[in-house]
Amino acid sequence: MSNHSLQRKFQKEKKEMKARVTMADIAREAGVHQTTVSLALRGHTSIPPHTQERIRLTAEHLGYRPNPLISALISERRRKKPSGYGSTLAFLNAHKEKHNWQHSHNYKVVYKALCRYAGERGYRVEEFWLTEPGMTSRHMRKILLSRGIRGIIVCPLPSDMHTLDFDFSDFAAAAIGYTLRSPALDHVSADYYSIMQLVIRNLSELGHKRISFVTSPTTNQRVNHLSLGAFLAEKYSNPSQGLLDPLIINLRDKPAIFQWLEMLKPDAVITAVHAEYCIMKDYVSTLRTVISEPLLCVVDARAETSDTGVIQNLERKARAIVHLVTSRVERAEFGPVISPQTILVQGTWRYNAQASHPAA
Repeated sequence: MSNHSLQRKFQKEKKEMKARVTMADIAREAGVHQTTVSLALRGHTSIPPHTQERIRLTAEHLGYRPNPLISALISERRRKKPSGYGSTLAFLNAHKEKHNWQHSHNYKVVYKALCRYAGERGYRVEEFWLTEPGMTSRHMRKILLSRGIRGIIVCPLPSDMHTLDFDFSDFAAAAIGYTLRSPALDHVSADYYSIMQLVIRNLSELGHKRISFVTSPTTNQRVNHLSLGAFLAEKYSNPSQGLLDPLIINLRDKPAIFQWLEMLKPDAVITAVHAEYCIMKDYVSTLRTVISEPLLCVVDARAETSDTGVIQNLERKARAIVHLVTSRVERAEFGPVISPQTILVQGTWRYNAQASHPAA
């Protein structure tokens, strides 16, 4: 690069540096001390909500954007503080009953991990119930902004709900799993497609030649049909694996399940979640005098059990979504994303022949 080009480059950078809005500029405009601006933009409780809002609006008016290097330094300092310091991340719960999400073992594990990893980054996680009697989305939004909360983690939605009536502008937000379809947000989820491929590959290596998959319509929809899609793709692209027709059915339909098992006589049955695995285990035990017992496995095996299948890395899911949301908060990247991303977390295969054969 010529000296003339370098000179122009330096002049441009110098001009951009002068144009960058600083906290001192915001302080002068708002008539407060620079420290007050810093605390207000971090949502510190020592600054009254109305003052935080006034300073935030001033910063937006001036076009303020934090220096990412400084944000990273602040983040590093926060990580050295005990859990409970720093800003708050909202865990947004839209279930009809407040504690319904806690019926899921996985969700409870993920929530505990969210709290732990958020604490390591200097944040705390607090649950907010969006469908609380008398609550509206507009009022919830005001509550979060008045408290200086700019990061939101969306709890998985109920099975019959895929749209959330909430304005995510002014927030850095991401959703757990695939249940939220609209508005479009970033997601962190188990990689159901590759997990199914992993299960099929391991079952084939174990010598199984008649492998099938059964799940309920509700579970199939919650994972965005990805497990089923992977199974069908493997079935038609690799016929030598011996994959049988899958069954999407209400698993409480015992006669239909029995008929399916007796007709197909699979030597391995893949299930989607722990509850469905347990139901199929009972069915296979009942039919053991009629059919050869298939190996049962589950694509969502619990770490504390001995079921054959794939153990989802729930800790990694929690860490990924905390890092995603807090990083966006610290870079002041608020509002809807143009091209939402999905972070996929793979699992680990575990084989236990004795636990997988009901009559063993």
